[in-house]
Amino acid sequence: MTSQIPSKFPLSGAVLAGGQAQRFGGQDKTLLKLGRESLLKQTLGIRNSFCTETLISSNTLRQHPEGRIVPDQKEGQGPLGAIYSCLLAARNPYLMIVAGDMPFITPAALTKLWLEREDYDVIIPRSPDGLQPLAAIYKQSCIPYIAAQLKDNNFKIRGFFDNVRIKLITCTDFPDIYQDNTFLNINSPDDLQRARTLYQKTN
Repeated sequence: MTSQIPSKFPLSGAVLAGGQAQRFGGQDKTLLKLGRESLLKQTLGIRNSFCTETLISSNTLRQHPEGRIVPDQKEGQGPLGAIYSCLLAARNPYLMIVAGDMPFITPAALTKLWLEREDYDVIIPRSPDGLQPLAAIYKQSCIPYIAAQLKDNNFKIRGFFDNVRIKLITCTDFPDIYQDNTFLNINSPDDLQRARTLYQKTN
């Protein structure tokens, strides 16, 4: 693959904004602040730096100045349903997915996925904690396989992986790109406090 990195890739980007989180009193956790900005705004800033189209997966937001809102085709299908809906809505054949509560993902980490895409259907990082399906690239060729899986009420993201071509990016092979906190996501108030502490140390 070429090492030349264009300012914008022919790539759609989708941030999974999710919805209410019980551990945060029912509020949308992506609207929680990390520094001066919300988790959602920080993630959008990363995406907008190199994607030609930005989507926001949300069933509660009606509009946002930095992206096109994409509600789920059918609610209650979890992140896989959100990925499916965004693949259908994307104007580019490749869609980069990032969870809206993953504040330390970097442009370099996401760029690496794009440069390794070749002709794969899914390009996904593998960290010491396992696969990271909510920080990955999906090609629209995945749509029929996801649709069939959703029809069977199977909402596991990895459920269709055996039917498509997958490129694994082993993060430990690229320590200069993938750090220990790259895929840290905010699932609890303790996670949020940890993220705020890390943010203060690095900003």
